[in-house]
Amino acid sequence: MQPFARLWTWTGHAFIPLAIAWAYFARGGGDTAVPAEALISRGYWGLLVSLGAAALLAVTWALYVRAARRNRSGARVPPNTTFEDEQNRSPLISWTTAAVFVLMVASAVTLFAVRYGDSRIHAWDGAKPIADGFLSSRLEAYRLGCGNPPCFAIAKRIESPGKPFAGVNEYVLYVSDGALLIAALAALVGVVLLIVTLAKRRLPPPETARGLPQAEGWGS
Repeated sequence: MQPFARLWTWTGHAFIPLAIAWAYFARGGGDTAVPAEALISRGYWGLLVSLGAAALLAVTWALYVRAARRNRSGARVPPNTTFEDEQNRSPLISWTTAAVFVLMVASAVTLFAVRYGDSRIHAWDGAKPIADGFLSSRLEAYRLGCGNPPCFAIAKRIESPGKPFAGVNEYVLYVSDGALLIAALAALVGVVLLIVTLAKRRLPPPETARGLPQAEGWGS
């Protein structure tokens, strides 16, 4: 159980400052002005990392609860190992930590998804999108295909002839959005696994199983 608790705590504590800093940059924060086209690329990377964090946190939470059930401890949420351990648990700290992690991940996914939603696929040196619309431009990119990459950019890459914007990603067929799709499916599977795990009945602790009186627990 303790390895899952440590992974849970480390992932959440690492993600929160990273997400806040990257959200700042994805919204154009910094000393110099950043073109909107580059901000779309920042939104892409923020969304990919946020979905990965969501998947890891959900799966870790579910695995912790399953391990706790096997040990008949009845724990429903991992401890924040910065402040707790298995022998010294605080329901307030545990559930507040879980609420903060969930809120931060959901907020990050929403913010970065909105930013990435402004993406319109352009030809690598094109000044206009190959189609107007997030989905339609991607469908057109797949229809055109790519025989000699780089073929497409995630947004407008050329500010003026011979002068590209810095920080605009290449759009790679099957890879760019494929990575997002895999991360989103992993996050969905993790959430479903967590819900199913939490919904299962808890096994009685060993004392109850032996017919001994059970101490009142705090349901963490």
